[in-house]
Amino acid sequence: MREYFKIWASAAAILALMQSLSMAQDQKLGWHLGRSRVNVKMANLGILGAAEKEPAFRYDTVSDDMESDLLLLNGVDDSLAPIPEESCPSAESCCVKCYEFWEHRDALWGEFLYLRPRGADVIFATPVDGPITNQRLVGAQAVADFEYDSGFRVGGSWAIDQCSSFTGNYTWYQADSNDGVILPGGGSYLRTDTVHSSTVNVAGDPLSARAHYGFDMQAIDLNYKALLWGGDCHAVNYLFGLKYARVEQELGVAYSELTNTNVDTNVDFNGVGPRFGFEAERSLGDCGVLLYTKGTVNFLFGSSSSNYLQTNDFTIVQVQSSLRETRVVTVPEFEMGAGWQSCNGCFRITAGYYLASWFNMMTTPEYLSTVREIPNSFERQVKTLTLDGMSIRAEFRF
Repeated sequence: MREYFKIWASAAAILALMQSLSMAQDQKLGWHLGRSRVNVKMANLGILGAAEKEPAFRYDTVSDDMESDLLLLNGVDDSLAPIPEESCPSAESCCVKCYEFWEHRDALWGEFLYLRPRGADVIFATPVDGPITNQRLVGAQAVADFEYDSGFRVGGSWAIDQCSSFTGNYTWYQADSNDGVILPGGGSYLRTDTVHSSTVNVAGDPLSARAHYGFDMQAIDLNYKALLWGGDCHAVNYLFGLKYARVEQELGVAYSELTNTNVDTNVDFNGVGPRFGFEAERSLGDCGVLLYTKGTVNFLFGSSSSNYLQTNDFTIVQVQSSLRETRVVTVPEFEMGAGWQSCNGCFRITAGYYLASWFNMMTTPEYLSTVREIPNSFERQVKTLTLDGMSIRAEFRF
């Protein structure tokens, strides 16, 4: 019995010794791990060397969770965060915002314009039947007018700082119209609506007419643009600068029957002057969609020159005239639309509606009415010319 008791006592003593050794090993391991975490934290703080020489901190284990351990350094509690593990960059890393929405940046852009001139249509021939004093209309009038045609605008900006920049644009646009009418005869003929009234002859009234009408516009805009107010998702800028513009209207009409009669007109305007306006943008969420609007007013001081020439096969020059005068043309411009930009704001594409009205312009139909009037008074003609249509713009910012 005593022998069994000695055996059990010995076994209990061995187990107690093994447990004591295990606890001592765990405590030693925990101390080394805690010291390692302290060294990591001190290395992050850049004072590991000084701490090793002159320890001025106390490490306390608050809990078994390593993330809750505290480093008491100079009387300030600083939680020890776990060392982050390296991981592959996610797809969202490209969308890290490195600019402000309102910020001015260097940029280059190009625009496709699809516009239509309005207010300059010319009636050049009317089918009639009967003498001059009692003409009856027998068909639709032939009109030289414009449809939608394409043009372009190129430009760029140079950012002075985050809130201001210089910008410049060059605009080129051209529209052409070709129309004609032919009558079978049988007593009807064409009234020549562009021929001078003193040269109208019923016996020579034509049975066919054709017209070519051209419209050309070139413009240069130079602006200083600055931020008026802005935020994370909106920006409003004001601008002022100079605008130069040249507008040409060229009409050629040919009437044919026994003889050929030609009428050629050219109406030009050149002007330069100040411009003022604003530009506003608003971002819609994080998907890159945005809305924009622009508005400017231009005051062009320039001159208008017009020429009229009528010829035929026999007398060569029948009528010739020209007119030159100075004008101040007011041109308000408006554009609004929507677009999309990349997540870093470097690439942007927008599309919108563009409208411009040229007030106090001399147009071809007004000039023709002045020349054909008897007697020729050449009274000042005032007309509004309008351009409207679509604008699509691609822009690269850097």
